[in-house]
Amino acid sequence: MQRYFLNNEISETFTLTSDADAFQHFGRVLRAKIGSQAEFVTPSQKVIYIAEVETLDRHEMVLRVIDEKDAGDIELPISIDLIVSPLKNDRSDWLVQKATELGANRIIFTKMTRTVANWDRQLPKKQQRLQKIAKAAAEQSHRLKIPEIVFMSWQDILKVPKDAGIVAWEESARHNEHAALVSVVNHHQHSRLAMLFGPEGGLTENEIQDLSHHDFLSAGLGPRILRAETAPLYALSAVSLLCELV
Repeated sequence: MQRYFLNNEISETFTLTSDADAFQHFGRVLRAKIGSQAEFVTPSQKVIYIAEVETLDRHEMVLRVIDEKDAGDIELPISIDLIVSPLKNDRSDWLVQKATELGANRIIFTKMTRTVANWDRQLPKKQQRLQKIAKAAAEQSHRLKIPEIVFMSWQDILKVPKDAGIVAWEESARHNEHAALVSVVNHHQHSRLAMLFGPEGGLTENEIQDLSHHDFLSAGLGPRILRAETAPLYALSAVSLLCELV
């Protein structure tokens, strides 16, 4: 059953107007009709409402709540802020989509020394587009929250609130370091974890030093060198495995 996020709490009946994303997708893409059902998540994120279409026209649909169920433990037990560089072409779009499916709490973009993509003139449009991608991915993967898409300076990144920090560093992988990520995850269940990944050209020594001075622990992600868009997804998958499947 398709899931949608609503901006407001709802009562027994509620209305979706034609300017709402849920109306556009449910009403027009999926061609909802009288009796069609979908799941809805409100800002409280405590309950999943199942609602049925009562009336429908070109401008609005009225739905009635016919059931509700407990939200359950859908979200990762560790709140993860994923810190990444803007990437070339549409790879950031793909990264946001997949990181949302894998449970990221926030996805933070920051310009690094070797960042190639230049988003300076299009940040508002980029943020709007990426937030929309995150919303669609959260609905598709039946999450309870939509990751926030944030843009920060490097100096602000160093001050991101966290209980622990990890920076994926290829030199750690080359030296066969393989325990840091597992150790941090195992010791910080139900905490806030910041995970940082470099751009296509990798992080500089100065950036690694900056991060180490602000409580980011360097960690390897296995013996293979991963692309800038692959490494964050590898790490999120590892966190899910350690927290939810072991």
